[in-house]
Amino acid sequence: IILTFFITVVAVVTAGSFLMPKIYQAESKLLVEKEVDSDKALLFGMNLNQGYSNQDFINSEIEILNSYPIAARVIEKFNSRLSTDEEMVLSEEEKRILFEKKIAGFQRKIEIENPKNTTILAIRYENKNSQLASEIINYFVDTYITYRSEISAESENYSFLEEQMNLADEKLRALEQRQANFKEKKDIGSPETQRIILMNRMTGYEQSLTDVQTRRISKEAKLDVFKARMNNGNVILIPSTESSDSPSRVNYIAKLRGELLDKEIQKEQLLQKFTPQYKEVTDLENQIQATRSKIEKEIEQIIEMEETAVHALKAEEQILSAQIEKIKNEISGLAQKEYEYSQISRGIEDEREIYSMLLKQREDARLSLAKLEKGVKIKVISPAVVPTSPVKPKKILNIVLAILLG
Repeated sequence: IILTFFITVVAVVTAGSFLMPKIYQAESKLLVEKEVDSDKALLFGMNLNQGYSNQDFINSEIEILNSYPIAARVIEKFNSRLSTDEEMVLSEEEKRILFEKKIAGFQRKIEIENPKNTTILAIRYENKNSQLASEIINYFVDTYITYRSEISAESENYSFLEEQMNLADEKLRALEQRQANFKEKKDIGSPETQRIILMNRMTGYEQSLTDVQTRRISKEAKLDVFKARMNNGNVILIPSTESSDSPSRVNYIAKLRGELLDKEIQKEQLLQKFTPQYKEVTDLENQIQATRSKIEKEIEQIIEMEETAVHALKAEEQILSAQIEKIKNEISGLAQKEYEYSQISRGIEDEREIYSMLLKQREDARLSLAKLEKGVKIKVISPAVVPTSPVKPKKILNIVLAILLG
């Protein structure tokens, strides 16, 4: 019976030691020092640490490490990796209660040790997952340093400047977006550049309009001469025009004029010998009239072509005048656009100056916060690494105790 009891106890403890899940422990060490303003101490001739021992200072830091906000932030960060599948079906209220229990459990599991006569803090945490244990410890230390800064007086100033800078940044972005929307809606780039472009375009249109008006006036004057000579029956001498100066027309009219002149000379010669009723005289008269009709027909065609050209020039004048008027209206409207654009741009520049000022003040506060941290300097002298061997179960110790018990 005794032997059976002995073997059973040793076997059960040994089996349990090998079947129990492995627990890994991650550890990080911090050097926490209180800064002393030596300049003030020398100036006032006093010991600034009087009445405040290192042990009191370390105890204060340990209390901060054990505080609820730090534990809550750590659990919130790793809650998904610490949760089980069964927690997914819980209600929101049950999840909240379980979350609070996890925070309390974490506060119990975290171990903080201060070696005697030192300002070093050793922080340990155990978990079945070695990687997770080291990550939790390192995040815990980072959260402590961040929280330590937040509760200092400088952090309030830093937070205020950070908030104001974010507000200024949002306002600046809104103004820049408004400026971009204004440009897109009004279809403008730089108002000054657009003004120069419009002025140059209007100058070109005005020059073209002047040229067209000059050409139209010239053609109208020549047309008046054409019509006057047609009315007077003088079709021999006609003014030079674009329509009448074509080589084929010039040659044809010159030929007709030559024929007309020859026939008139022949007629005069015949009239010296015969009467106007003489058959050859009448035939020449008919030929002269036919030639004159051809010349008049050519001149009428020239007049018609010139009148068409004048109408085209008038239509071109109207189009150019309308374009000039349109550009004038655009320039007038551009003044209002330029005013609105300048108002928007001025607001952007003012907001940029405010943002730059807040950014500089925030950086000054950050540097001051990093330097002071309420008179505390924290250094991580040994960050947590992934443990390679478990701390639990202690198999050899368990077997030895089982043998003694058996």
